[in-house]
Amino acid sequence: MTASPVELADSPRLALEVRGLSKTFLGQRALDGVDFDLRAGEVHALLGQNGSGKSTLIKCLAGYHEPDPGAELEIAGRAVPLPYQPGQATQMGLVFVHQDLGLVPNLSVAENFAISRRYDARSLGRIRWNSIQARAARELESLGHDIDPRGMVGRLSLAEQTLVAIARALASAENGARVLVLDEPTAALPDARRGASQGSRSEVELLFEAVRSVVASGVGVIYVSHKLHEILDLADRATVLRDGRKVSTFGVPGMSEADLVRSIVGRDVVKVTRDRSQDRPAGDPLLKVSGLSGNMVRDVSFAIDRGEIVGVAGMLGSGRSELGRLLFGAQPPTAGSIELRGAPADFRDPRGAVRNGVALIPEDRRREGGVLNMTVGRNLTLPSIGGFFHKGRIQNAAVRKRAKELITEFHISPPVPSRKFGVLSGGNQQKVVVAKWLGTSPDLVIFDEPVQGVDVGARAEIYQLVSQSASRGAGVLLISSEFDQMLEFCTRVLVMRDGRLVADLPTESITPHMLTQYVYFGGAVSSEKAQAAARPVQDVELR
Repeated sequence: MTASPVELADSPRLALEVRGLSKTFLGQRALDGVDFDLRAGEVHALLGQNGSGKSTLIKCLAGYHEPDPGAELEIAGRAVPLPYQPGQATQMGLVFVHQDLGLVPNLSVAENFAISRRYDARSLGRIRWNSIQARAARELESLGHDIDPRGMVGRLSLAEQTLVAIARALASAENGARVLVLDEPTAALPDARRGASQGSRSEVELLFEAVRSVVASGVGVIYVSHKLHEILDLADRATVLRDGRKVSTFGVPGMSEADLVRSIVGRDVVKVTRDRSQDRPAGDPLLKVSGLSGNMVRDVSFAIDRGEIVGVAGMLGSGRSELGRLLFGAQPPTAGSIELRGAPADFRDPRGAVRNGVALIPEDRRREGGVLNMTVGRNLTLPSIGGFFHKGRIQNAAVRKRAKELITEFHISPPVPSRKFGVLSGGNQQKVVVAKWLGTSPDLVIFDEPVQGVDVGARAEIYQLVSQSASRGAGVLLISSEFDQMLEFCTRVLVMRDGRLVADLPTESITPHMLTQYVYFGGAVSSEKAQAAARPVQDVELR
C-alpha cells in the first residue's frame, strides 16, 4: 500500500531517524534490523565494505526498495508511513545522488536539471530555454565547473556526469531539502589531497565547500565514500555496516584512516606494496606509441616494457581515458602509430586488440565493463567465448566450469555464476570485470580507475592483481587519480594536460604532492631535485 505525502515538522534536532530497518531479497537478508539517525546540520558518513548493505539502506530511504515489515522511519521528527514512492521521498525533503547518478543520457544537461522541477514556461506553454540553461549554468558554476548546459549528458565523461548529478542535488537542497544523500559522489573525481599553498581548488574541494554550505543551512548529509581521507575531512559522525548489520556509530574527529579501516573490516588490513625486486630488467619492449592523436589526445609518444607498470595521471578532460580507448581500438586514432611486440598494431575495433593480447578494464564498470542483465558466468567468459563453441553451439558446461574457476581465483561474492551481474555490489562487479580480462592472460593490460568506488578490502585485492599482472610479464598502463598508490606500484608516471603528455616522471624521485602539482599546473615543482628528475616528453628516447 502506497503512503501519502507527510507534512513535516520544522527544525527538529534529528533530520532523520530509522529504527529496525530490514530488507530481504530472495531469502537473503541484505539489511538486518539497522538503526540509524542523522542530525540536522551534520555530515554523517555511512561506511562498510561492498555488499555490507549501504546501497540497500539508501535505496530503502529513497523509496526504490520496500523495507521488510516492522521498520520505523521519522523525518524531521514526524513518523512516516512505509512504504512510499521515490517521488514522495523528494516531497518529504530527501534528496539523493546515487551511484548510477539518475541522469537521462539522451537529454541535455539543462533538461536533466529541469526534469527534477517544473519547466520554466511562457504563456501558451513555450519553454524558456534560455532561463533554464542559465540557471543550470549557475548551479554548475557553484561547483567550479563550466560544463555546457546545452550539451548532451550521454556525451560527457563519467566524472562530468557525476558533477552534473551533484550540482542538481545541491540545487534541490537549496530549495528546502532536509536530507541530502551522496553515494560515492567523488568516485570519478581527482584526489583532493593537496597542499593549501597550491592555489586553485580541485573539484572535490569545491564539492566539499558546497556540502558544508548546505550543512550550515541546517540540512543533514549522509555521505558514502570508500575514500577514507574524505570521511576524516568532512564527516562529523560515522556508522559502520557489516553483512547487513549495524556495527557501531562514533564521532569522526580524532580518528585515523587505520581506525576507520579496523571499524569497517573488523581487523587491520595489510597495505599492499609492490616488490620491486621482482621487476624485470628494462629493455624488453612491449608497446611503443608515436605521435598518437584522437579527439582530445594530441601527439602522445611513450613506451612500455614487459613487466613494467606505467601510470597515467591527469585532471578531468586531460585525455587520459581517451588514451586507453585509443590503445584498445575502442576509438580510432586521427594520427600516429602503435607498435605491439615490434609489429604495427592497427586495431580497427576492440576485437582486434583482444586477439592481439590487449585488455582494457574501463572506468565505468556498469556502462562499459559488464552486461547488467547477463549472468556473472556469461560476463566472465565473454572475451573468450569463441573458445567455448563446438559444432556451432556454446558448451554451457565448459562455460560454467571456467566461470567457477575465475570466481574462486578472484574471490567474487556471492560465488554463484547464475547471479545477474547488475545485482552484485560495486566491488564484486569490479572483480568480475577485472577477472574476465585477466583470465585471458593479456600481454598489455590497461587499468582505468580500477578501484573506483571499491572498499578497502577489495582495493587491496585489485592492486595485488595489478602487481601480479606485471610480475607474470605483462605491460601495465595504470590510469588513476590515486597518486599514493600510483607512486607505490609504478616505475614511471606520464602526466597529461589538455590532451598532451607534459612529463614522464620516475616515481622514485617524486612525492604525491609533487605529482599533484604536475597534474594541476604542468610543473613548477618546488623541489629542485624532482624537477631535475622529471624528463620533459620531447627529450624522452623511446625504447
